Amino acid sequence: MSNLLSMTRTRIAIRSQPRRKTQPSGTDFAIRNDILRALLNSEYKHLNPKLEQVDLKLGEIIYQADQRIDHVYFPETAVVAMIDTVEGGGTVEVGIIGHEGMVGINIFLGCLVTPDRAIVQISGSAMRMKTNDLRKELRFGSPLQRLLLRYTQALLAVISQSVACSQHHSVAQRLARWLLTMHDHAESDEFEMPHKSIAAMLGTRREGVSEAAAKFQAAGLITYSRARIHILDEVGLKKNSCECYRFIRQQFDGLLSDVPRFLSGKSRNSRHRSR
Repeated sequence: MSNLLSMTRTRIAIRSQPRRKTQPSGTDFAIRNDILRALLNSEYKHLNPKLEQVDLKLGEIIYQADQRIDHVYFPETAVVAMIDTVEGGGTVEVGIIGHEGMVGINIFLGCLVTPDRAIVQISGSAMRMKTNDLRKELRFGSPLQRLLLRYTQALLAVISQSVACSQHHSVAQRLARWLLTMHDHAESDEFEMPHKSIAAMLGTRREGVSEAAAKFQAAGLITYSRARIHILDEVGLKKNSCECYRFIRQQFDGLLSDVPRFLSGKSRNSRHRSR
């Protein structure tokens, strides 16, 4: 079992470190999604023939609300936002999924459709698997099943926090949180996103986003030109963000640290959730 834990740790990159394209030790393939990378070599090689690498483009809609899910996605460099739409056309982001997770978690929960719309926020690559193939792999107690169980727990906590954030924090605080989250997922300090799209993510008016972004730019935290955002001062953004950013980071950092336990099948009481 000690060998299993050691092998797993070598495959999990700490989220605060730059993402690398190096190959895991003992394999002849590169794995760039945290869930897939956490699996043992033998388990991943078993899944590999069922996985297809695809390129996701900025603004691409992977799922429409209430659409049947034919594929699930394990993002590598791509980032996908899950969007809820209310009557009247208003929208709000309920979760951002990058290399740490899987898009299409409803399949794991036994559903065939998704209530949310999934839109690509940062273009890049992802590993795609047919829904039927995933369902066949979710045998009780399998490594993939255990990993997705723990990931689902973290994702539901993040979604709940994101909804609370949209109701109780200012546009500037939410924008800082969103910028920091996207910065964590991006492979550089720059990414592309027009104010209109950011406003849709935050569930607020475009004018409010423009005003908050202008204040951040004046303070030297970011530069913003022609929909391109450049993060200049991450520490300064953290000071302007609400506590939700720290909570979200804790959830996914905790997910990575829990992987060895879930792969070994051991259980323990849930740790106290601190904010």
